[in-house]
Amino acid sequence: FCMDRYEWPNKKGVKPRTLTTWPEARKMCAERGKRLCTTHEFNFACEGQSMKPHVYGHQRDDTACNIDRPYIARTFNYKRWDKCMKNEACRKEYDRLDQRHPAGSMPRCVSDHGVYDLNGNANEWVMREKARPPKRSGIKGGWWGPVRNRCRPITTFHIEGDWGYEVGFRCCKDSSSKASEKDELPPPEKR
Repeated sequence: FCMDRYEWPNKKGVKPRTLTTWPEARKMCAERGKRLCTTHEFNFACEGQSMKPHVYGHQRDDTACNIDRPYIARTFNYKRWDKCMKNEACRKEYDRLDQRHPAGSMPRCVSDHGVYDLNGNANEWVMREKARPPKRSGIKGGWWGPVRNRCRPITTFHIEGDWGYEVGFRCCKDSSSKASEKDELPPPEKR
C-alpha cells in the first residue's frame, strides 16, 4: 500500500484539516482515487518493522511530535470544517483551542517510511476492516493534547458521523495504483 506523507490535504507546511466526519474523509480520499487507511496499514506505517510504540522510537518524547500540549476546555458546539471556517464565532472558538502544527514541521516526528505526524498533531480516521456500519470508523495516532499518542491504540466509540476539532485523516491506496500525489510515498519495500 501507499500512504500520504502528510495529513489531509497532504501538503507540507499546511495545518491538517479537522472537524471532518469519517464519511466525508472517505469521500475526499475517493475523489483523489484513494481510500482511508486501514488500522493495520496505520500500525505498520507508524511502528515500522521493529514495532516501535511511538513513530520516533521506544521512549515517549514530547519534543519529537506535537503531543502533550495543555488541554483547553471546549465550550462550543462546532460545525463541520467548511461551515465552521465560514462562521466567525465557530472559527474564533476553533482558533482558541487549536494547537495543530503545519504538516511535516517537526522533523523527528517521521516514520521509518518517511510518513510525518502519525503520532500527535491530529487524530486520524481509519477503516476498521471487519467492523460493520456505523462502527467501521476508528481514530488512531493521538492529537496534540495529553492523550495516548502512540502507534497501536485505537479509539472505537466514535461512530462514522462524528467529528471533532482534533480529528483529521490521511489517505492510502493499493500499491498497484499509479501514484498521483508528489508527496505520496511508494510502498516501504521499494524505498
